[in-house]
Amino acid sequence: MTAVAVLQQALARGGKVVWEPPEKPRLFAPPSLHEAIKADRETVKEILRRAAIFRHQAWDFIRQGRPLPTLALSEHQGSEGCQSCGSPLHGRRYRCEVCSLAVALALD
Repeated sequence: MTAVAVLQQALARGGKVVWEPPEKPRLFAPPSLHEAIKADRETVKEILRRAAIFRHQAWDFIRQGRPLPTLALSEHQGSEGCQSCGSPLHGRRYRCEVCSLAVALALD
């Protein structure tokens, strides 16, 4: 199971992301998924890191009453691939799985 799938499953089973401090969110997951999360720890941490970046970007615009721009990592230069990070995409997607989940977490 991929880190994205494990994280989605954790959230579906009552897990949650705690945004304290906002720049370093923490995942609280059901104990039955702890080993699966540990197996993909680095990817889970990367999803949460991106979610924190996207959340900060979104709230800046929301506070100003402006429409949201495309949420993207600062190192992404707008090349082909994922609109948020530039990773290669498969199919007719505009975001990779990692960024898609990070955006969903950021806007939840």
